Amino acid sequence: MNGAGAPLRSAACNTLLMSGTGRGKRAALAADRAATTLVWVSAVTALLVLAFIIGTILWNGLGTALSPSFVFGKPQAMREGGGIWPMIVSSSYLALLTLLMVVPLGVGAAVYMAEFAREGRLTRLIRFGADSLSAVPSVVFGIFGMVIFVIYLGLGYSLLAGALTLALLNLPTVMRSSEEALLAVPRSYREAAFAMGCTRWETAKKVVLPAALPGITTGAVLCVGRIIGESAAVVYTVGLFVRKVPWSPLDPAAPMAANIWHMYTEGALVPDWLRVASGEAAFLLLTVLVLNLLARMSAGILRKKMGYRV
Repeated sequence: MNGAGAPLRSAACNTLLMSGTGRGKRAALAADRAATTLVWVSAVTALLVLAFIIGTILWNGLGTALSPSFVFGKPQAMREGGGIWPMIVSSSYLALLTLLMVVPLGVGAAVYMAEFAREGRLTRLIRFGADSLSAVPSVVFGIFGMVIFVIYLGLGYSLLAGALTLALLNLPTVMRSSEEALLAVPRSYREAAFAMGCTRWETAKKVVLPAALPGITTGAVLCVGRIIGESAAVVYTVGLFVRKVPWSPLDPAAPMAANIWHMYTEGALVPDWLRVASGEAAFLLLTVLVLNLLARMSAGILRKKMGYRV
């Protein structure tokens, strides 16, 4: 949608309204005002609900979340004053392991779908399957991961079992977002590369992938936010309440989202469980907001640096 299109359409609509009869014109103007009002009310309502949720979480836990002793402290089992440092390390470790699995697979599949596969029933079936998997609730992936990775493969409750489950959960999203970024690259880029004698792989590697890198980077960073905020799939595969910092991928852990769920369900053993849970929720929300902001900034910087308008 370009910037010149909106004034042209507005002028065309005004001309159409002015060319009608008096009664028809009044009805069209009334419908236009009603539709515009409805859109504004919907947008403002959605923003107010979003602001209320974010404001409530930050109001309840911001004072605790920004305390150094809380961020870098160890959790307590039976007394007050616990921190969340092992949970922060667990979430970061889990996000890194998951990205190492899902980004190469997702981007590779997207390159094949966008640059090498012929359009047909198979490609439409793959896209339909990916879109369908994106709509499956994460708790279903969690139970699947517990059965396959934790029990059948014997990994136990561990970061590796959780990363494998989250990789399956996020693979359709990364693949589809990367494919959309690749398809957004103008066809003329490919035609110019072919005209210079480049093979299909050279064109994909040296022309299309660099041009699509901002979109792919944005999808990967947004994926990190989803991994850190995921709880249902993590509860069944990683662990709930582990007070030690994990070192090995086979260690159990307690990512922030899973620990928040644990605190709200069984945290009564800790006297200040509500303070800890509220502070951890606020810290988690701030982390996701910062990641989303970094995704937009990195995509903008990459576009500006490469000089692409994709």
